[in-house]
Amino acid sequence: MKKLILILILIIFYQTTSQAEQYSDKFANCLMQKTTERDKIVLVRWAFSAMAHHSALKEEFNIPKSKFTKHEIAVADYVQYILGTVCFKEAKNVLKYEGDEAFLKAFEMLGEIAFLSLIEEATVSNALENYVTHIDPEFLRKFD
Repeated sequence: MKKLILILILIIFYQTTSQAEQYSDKFANCLMQKTTERDKIVLVRWAFSAMAHHSALKEEFNIPKSKFTKHEIAVADYVQYILGTVCFKEAKNVLKYEGDEAFLKAFEMLGEIAFLSLIEEATVSNALENYVTHIDPEFLRKFD
């Protein structure tokens, strides 16, 4: 009898979890599918200008406050549009049925979209890989 109750509880929990995750999946899919190339540029510019505030980068990438504010406003406009219009139903459902944590997890995808857009560009990808030309060939032979 205990096994039967345990199995029923597991089945109910699994169904509830599966149904609940559908909202964050739908929200994440909406964000991914409805973010345009222009939106990705907005996200890339904002992310880069925000990272330029890091103490290790601040001196090398001095982005004027006015330009950073411009990027912040562009991202705020995008967020209001994507959440308030394009993915409104999905955003509301994930918040209602799964809570803030699931909403934030799906929303983290926007950061991922920005970084993927950044490294998908051939010139950036090449720049990220080019450091290997400066590695001593003797060092590389150690791994043969």
